[in-house]
Amino acid sequence: MQAYDYTALDGAGKSRRGTITADGEGDARQRLMAKALYPTDLRPARGGKAGAEGGIRLTQFLRTEKISQKDLALLTRQLATMVQAASPVEEALAALAQQAEKPATRNVITRVRANVMEGMRLSAAMGLESATFDTLFCAMVAAGEASGDLGTVLARIADHREKAQETKAKVQSALIYPAVLMTVAAGVVTALMIFVVPKVVAQFDSFGSDLPMLTQIVVGVSNFLTSYGLWLLLGLVLLVVGSVLALRRPPVRLSVHGALLRLPLVGKLVRAVNGARFARAFGTLVQGGSPVLEAMTAATQTVKNAQIRMRLDAAGTQVREGKGVAAALKAVDGLPPMLGYMAAAGERSGQLGLMLHKSADYLESEFDGFTKSALSLLEPMIVIFMGGIVGAIVLSIMLPILRLNSLVLM
Repeated sequence: MQAYDYTALDGAGKSRRGTITADGEGDARQRLMAKALYPTDLRPARGGKAGAEGGIRLTQFLRTEKISQKDLALLTRQLATMVQAASPVEEALAALAQQAEKPATRNVITRVRANVMEGMRLSAAMGLESATFDTLFCAMVAAGEASGDLGTVLARIADHREKAQETKAKVQSALIYPAVLMTVAAGVVTALMIFVVPKVVAQFDSFGSDLPMLTQIVVGVSNFLTSYGLWLLLGLVLLVVGSVLALRRPPVRLSVHGALLRLPLVGKLVRAVNGARFARAFGTLVQGGSPVLEAMTAATQTVKNAQIRMRLDAAGTQVREGKGVAAALKAVDGLPPMLGYMAAAGERSGQLGLMLHKSADYLESEFDGFTKSALSLLEPMIVIFMGGIVGAIVLSIMLPILRLNSLVLM
């Protein structure tokens, strides 16, 4: 289906503009005339293909096309800027579609714009593009529409997305060098064990002397890798694939995520990350005007740990039954305790959204500090570990040589 922008006259002679989807220009004219609209100008929409006619069906939007998280953060910032500058949403979407470089981005925006032009709310139109706009994003936009302050809410969404991308980029950039170092070191060690050690040790066997214990261990490992290396690699691949498939099952995922929370150091990090994500989303929704219960329910969906999400669902049920938000959050085993106390302070002062944002800032700074410290220690640990392995291989080769020299001197 192709999207077409049109200008047409209705039965009263008034000019109307919009977007319609059809199989071709002739089909588009027929569809407009069936609606008692007489086109005076009809041209393909800048975004290309769109969904179906009129009440666009949900199934036609469940496509593989999606906007990357990095592009979505930029798109949201641009949309927020234009809406805050008093641009109509339809015009802002048209401008974004026109300047989009990637076809997938252009197509998604065009379909959203087509729905908005046909009378759908922006949040509902975005909801049809579930591959790009998640439940939280749509809930925030709906809150902005309900409060009449869509531009400000979009700016908050952009802040949230940009900070998430910034944190992700920091972790990825910090992990690049250790990952490359580990890969190269593992490749060198594997090459030594498979190609070098067997040839060197074969020279020692001709002398008929016993090899040192360290050399025998290295030779044993070398023989194992030579004989079963491919099977070992295949087993590791199957183990990874099996683990990923197993984690898709709710009972397994629930057990694994619960075990992560019980780990001494990792558990604290998991609590901080999920607590910050929940607090940021909850605070943004509350400040955007969403009812507290709806905001809490939507924010719960952003939590990645299944155990914490299950406990937050139970806390949401308690809030629905009349319990205070702060009291319900304090009872959630898995969230950082300070989140419940900050929520209590927010309820007392009437600034729940602000206090939740402050909680998120603190937890994110704690996560950033831990990440920097851990990554700064990771590199020397890899160097020491791999250096020890290479040193053991070299020593296993040198020991027989030294023994032969001593025998010759005798």
